[in-house]
Amino acid sequence: MANLTFIEDKEFKYNDEIINKLKAYNQSQAGYREKDKQNFYVCLDEEVLGVCHTKMASDWCHIKNIYYQDIDTLKTLLNDIKNYYLNKVEGIQFNSVIPERIEDFQSLGFIEKGKLKDMPSGLENVFMLNTDFSNYETEDDYSVENTKEKISDYDQILKTENKKLRKSLNFSAEVIDTQFVALDDGVFVGGIYGNYQYDYLFINILFVDEDYRGQHIASKLMDLIEADALKRQVYNLYLTTFEFQALDFYKKRGYKEVMTIYDYPIGYKEHTVYKKIKQ
Repeated sequence: MANLTFIEDKEFKYNDEIINKLKAYNQSQAGYREKDKQNFYVCLDEEVLGVCHTKMASDWCHIKNIYYQDIDTLKTLLNDIKNYYLNKVEGIQFNSVIPERIEDFQSLGFIEKGKLKDMPSGLENVFMLNTDFSNYETEDDYSVENTKEKISDYDQILKTENKKLRKSLNFSAEVIDTQFVALDDGVFVGGIYGNYQYDYLFINILFVDEDYRGQHIASKLMDLIEADALKRQVYNLYLTTFEFQALDFYKKRGYKEVMTIYDYPIGYKEHTVYKKIKQ
């Protein structure tokens, strides 16, 4: 403990250690959970109308990136996603800060589970779930394809269209990473990693080695990342934590619960907590 130091890891030298150690801890608590990334494409007469990237984690399908030309294309994408993940996951999760997309997904049965206000300023980030795997009726005879490997030509459409979308918005979607670590005589013993986006800091990972717990290392790492947010004039913070992690720890630091998802992973709850730091 005498040689314990805390540093800002600007080069993200210890990022893999933070991720892998937390992943191993989660597996020791909840068991191994299959990971799966998949890519879905919708075409009509050789024109790419829809692209979606998904990730399976904690027994749920997460929509990570999406482009669709219209609501019928979205229905077709979701049908293929539902068919692929049927009996593999508890449901599908999607969140967005774009009002039109929120309205589209809610019109197709996605239920609002929670939201974060002023993310970005004047808007809301709405978190939605769908556990109904029945298919939607569509109007056209689309061709659909899903693959493990991305189809670069098709993905270029997604990149181009999302770039247009970002330019049309009156706020920045830029993501900035930040990371702090604790070292004992130069050896990694803990770390915290987060992302700035939409006027918020999302604290993605906090991990402290089991042999070093109870020494206020987690508190010091939280102090550092919250001070970093304050320095950047970002006052809204949020994070997610499984019930076997540290919900009470965050509540003692002033974080308030805004959303709970059951069976995330199966048999456990995931909590989303929020805090506004003083300016």
